[in-house]
Amino acid sequence: MERENYPVIAICYDFDKTLSPKDMQSYSLIPKLNCDIGEFWRESNELAERQGMDKILAYMRLIIQKANANGIRLLESDFNDMGKTIELFSGVDTWFSRIDAFALSAGVKTEHYIISAGLKEIIEGSPIAKYFTGIYASSFYFGSYGEPVWPKQVVNYTTKTQYLFRISKNCLDLSNEDSVNEYQPEDSRRIPLRNFIYIGDSETDIPAMKIIKNGGGVSIGVYNAETGNLDRVRRLLKQNRINYLMPANYSEGGILESTVKGIISKMAASEALVRLHKTQDGYVGQMDGLDEYVDFTIKFITENNFTGEALAKKIAQACRDIDLQAQQLPVGIIPQEALSRYIEGLKAKITALQCG
Repeated sequence: MERENYPVIAICYDFDKTLSPKDMQSYSLIPKLNCDIGEFWRESNELAERQGMDKILAYMRLIIQKANANGIRLLESDFNDMGKTIELFSGVDTWFSRIDAFALSAGVKTEHYIISAGLKEIIEGSPIAKYFTGIYASSFYFGSYGEPVWPKQVVNYTTKTQYLFRISKNCLDLSNEDSVNEYQPEDSRRIPLRNFIYIGDSETDIPAMKIIKNGGGVSIGVYNAETGNLDRVRRLLKQNRINYLMPANYSEGGILESTVKGIISKMAASEALVRLHKTQDGYVGQMDGLDEYVDFTIKFITENNFTGEALAKKIAQACRDIDLQAQQLPVGIIPQEALSRYIEGLKAKITALQCG
């Protein structure tokens, strides 16, 4: 099978505390705003509670407010530069190429996606941004001078789920809300949910994790092995919202890598069986077509009372047609000997008319 026709497996990641040990804003952004990290988040949460705001909108509003209040000019390029300072969990930098290579050896392709409440502009500046087919994260609309003036996209725990369907249905234009809501049978989607792996760390990932798990895919909850805090992912596993809990260690040969490779192998085997079924189902359909052709030909000859040379010509033409149609059947679905006997049996039904 050509690689461009390989089945696709989508691996979706949260970012903060999933690929990176801390919230991305904590590395450079909040210090640049001359704010204490803990105080910033406390103020952001209080703003959300006081105003009945979405927490993501609250922290994005506070970023703009703090920058303006402190006379700090923030440009999109500044956010990109902040991405370079992000610390990553062990092994993340080589994870994607290793997983991609393994997937190809198993006969499938992997695509990596970020679905995060963090800032897209920061993630796009990170050293791993190049590995993602899509980055779906909260982002700013930038004004004429390049400064952030308004939230352009907000990704929270419930809106994360829409991106799963966008990826599955290949509806990646975020301004198009119609196509993602249109009904599309699972097997006609570019990436069925059964071919999704979701890796996240907390309650904010629950709706997305649950959708993937219920759709036949796999959800993995990760935790920081250095802190040893398993409380969140332990609850998720106990509540049957994830399939596995793993340390957020992406190093070669680690348990997370071996588990994901095992999942990919299983998905690849499952896809091979799905394709085999579809191929055989199509083959059987073509055989049914041959049966229908024979029944129609026998009825046509009988009803028109062909005899002698006219009958012989009709029978000969029908046998040639059967051979031509048989040549269109895919090779290797059933043994050639069995196919030959089947074709000869069809032709025998028609040639028997000469004896009638």
